[in-house]
Parts: sequence; C-alpha cells; structure tokens
Amino acid sequence: MDSQQASGTIVQIVINNKHKHGQVCVSNGKTYSHGESWHPNLRAFGIVECVLCTCNVTKQECKKIHCPNRYPCKYPQKIDGKCCKVCPGKKAKEELPSQSLDSKGYFCGEETMPVYESVFMEDGETTRKIALETERPPQVEVHVWTIRKGILQHFHIEKISKRMFEELHHFKLVTRTTLSQWKIFTEGEAQISQMCSSRVCRTELEDLVKVLYLERSEKGHC
Repeated sequence: MDSQQASGTIVQIVINNKHKHGQVCVSNGKTYSHGESWHPNLRAFGIVECVLCTCNVTKQECKKIHCPNRYPCKYPQKIDGKCCKVCPGKKAKEELPSQSLDSKGYFCGEETMPVYESVFMEDGETTRKIALETERPPQVEVHVWTIRKGILQHFHIEKISKRMFEELHHFKLVTRTTLSQWKIFTEGEAQISQMCSSRVCRTELEDLVKVLYLERSEKGHC
C-alpha cells in the first residue's frame, strides 16, 4: 500500500445547479464540466496548489496532494505553481523493453502514447486507475475503478492537465499504446463496467488491460 495515498483525504461538496443535464460543478464563480480538474482558489489563501479537485457529475471531489518523503535526486527544487518539489533537469526517459517500437515511438506506423497505472488497496477495497497521456489534446485521461470483493462499486473517467498529472506521484508507467488499441479498451471497459456491477469479476479487468500492450506476431508482422 502506498503510505502517501493512504493518508489522503477526500472531501465531497454537493452543488445544486440548473445547467443543462446538471453535469457541471461551480467553484469560485467558474464552471467545470464532468471529469475536469482544478486547484481550488480560496479568498484567504489564493490558489491552493496542494489540493486537486475533480468534477464528478455535480460533486466536487477534492483530494490533498501528498509529496514524497524521498526524491530520486539529492537536491529537489520547489517550483512556483507546483505543490511538490521536482528534480532539476529533464526526467530520464523510462524504457519499455518488452515492446516492439521503432526509434520514433511508432508501432506499425501508428503513433503510441504512454499508459500509466495506479493500484491502491485499503479496507478490502481496491481502487485501480488506468491513465492515457495524449498530445492532441494535451491532457491525461484517467479511468478509475473502485472494486470491493470482486464487485464494481464505482467507475468514472477524469480528464486532467499534464501539469496536474505530474504532481500525482503514485502512477507508474506500464506501457505505450495506440489510439486504436485504446478504443478497443474503452469499448470493452463499458461492457465490463455494466457486467461487473452485478456479479463478481476476478480477472475481467486484468485481461482487458492486456489489450493495451503492443506486440508483433512471431514473424514480426503488424
């Protein structure tokens, strides 16, 4: 279990509004659609960089960002606009040796994008997050599954900026995938989310995630 995640607290704020379909949240006079994230702006403190809020239908779900106790560099630096310190210089590129990508990060002529994963378990409940980072638009799409005793309790999708995603230290790069494979994943995900809300699912999501891993055939053909 990630101790930083375990200490996080979530505050839910219900906001009544009359916008179309009611799929919005209002914070400090600004309107956010379902799945959007932002740092709250409090009159007494200004923008609170160490709190990240996400609009879930008409609820604001705000979570405190916990910075790591240890960094991979000796002298991490505090940067304006970021909650946690960062190591100076560019991040070392993470290698994914199991994939057959060319030098430009393409697979069979199709551009690939990084996929991240986070798994958090507490009190018999598992929260699993699969995130896809895209350039167009420049954002990260996070799919969140909450499962208890094999039954899906909650599923939702968040879209956050890359800057905000960089502050979430519990994600790990697991693979790179293409948009076509991501589409297959999301279509299967929609089916599983309905099926697993009424019966126990042990391996369905695990098997679906394998779709995102890119492998050529034994003969090297696409």
